[in-house]
Amino acid sequence: MISDRDIIRLHLSLEVPQAVAQMLDRGTALDDDEAYALEISLSEMSPEKCLLTAACVARYMALDYTVDEALKVSLSLQSDGAFDDYAPRFLAGIKKSMRPTCSGFAVYMQEDLESFSELFSMAADIPGCSQAFREIALIFCDQTAAHFEAMDVEEDLFDYDAGLTQDTVSASEILKGENVISFPLSRRLGH
Repeated sequence: MISDRDIIRLHLSLEVPQAVAQMLDRGTALDDDEAYALEISLSEMSPEKCLLTAACVARYMALDYTVDEALKVSLSLQSDGAFDDYAPRFLAGIKKSMRPTCSGFAVYMQEDLESFSELFSMAADIPGCSQAFREIALIFCDQTAAHFEAMDVEEDLFDYDAGLTQDTVSASEILKGENVISFPLSRRLGH
């Protein structure tokens, strides 16, 4: 389970959730430039970054007084699951100890993006919510759905080689022969 400190680091590193929190606090409708900037920011993110941004925003939305208890629980549970599954690797990528990718979880990521899209769609239909809440929910609904549909599982599924570094050598450098199945091997320190 991810710590509260890491969730705060995630919120601060993603930037978009901070802007959305201010828009939600203000409660008034988004102006055209804000809506466009939010859409562009989300569309230019990688799927895992969009997913984590959606998790942060879903957490904010779950705190809104107009959201009924069932949707609050759903938003919170979906966010917690995304934080636990994707945030540790993403945060390790920020520290440069791993590549910032979660694409090894591409199949699950698609399902999570689709789930967020459905939850944001439900949030947009809440009677009595602020105009900002409704507009942000619709933007996130559209963008998480777009990322879900754009993901190519065949291409994205096993791009999970972040543990390999520049010290990695190919198996062909170590093992010579025609009937050898190559696996990535790392040089041992001190040898």
